[in-house]
Amino acid sequence: MRALIIVDVPNDFCEGGSLAVTGGAALARAISDYLAEAADYHHVVATKDFHIDPGDHFSGTPDYSSSWPPHCVSGTPGADFHPSLDTSAIEAVFYKGAYTGAYSGFEGVDENGTPLLNWLRQRGVDE
Repeated sequence: MRALIIVDVPNDFCEGGSLAVTGGAALARAISDYLAEAADYHHVVATKDFHIDPGDHFSGTPDYSSSWPPHCVSGTPGADFHPSLDTSAIEAVFYKGAYTGAYSGFEGVDENGTPLLNWLRQRGVDE
């Protein structure tokens, strides 16, 4: 089984967001275009940076290595997927960083608390 993992495409990581990366909106559109053409994935999932109270991960004077300005805060538009990302094919979202900094989707869990690796294994994903 084959899966596509879409990694961290929230508003806050795109132009106009609190931790913007140049080209983020274009990347969201490119992922959507790719999904429209790519029919050979059995599963499509996404990771989402999603902070509730991440402790010292946020800072008023961030070092941009271990501390960052507030971003992807739960309940804010910045934590939502960018509107150019077509989410209709996404089967599950894996939230990471709720109470600490997290940099890998494999640190994330879905809405049922299932870690990404377990979710993939349960579905026989090997690619």
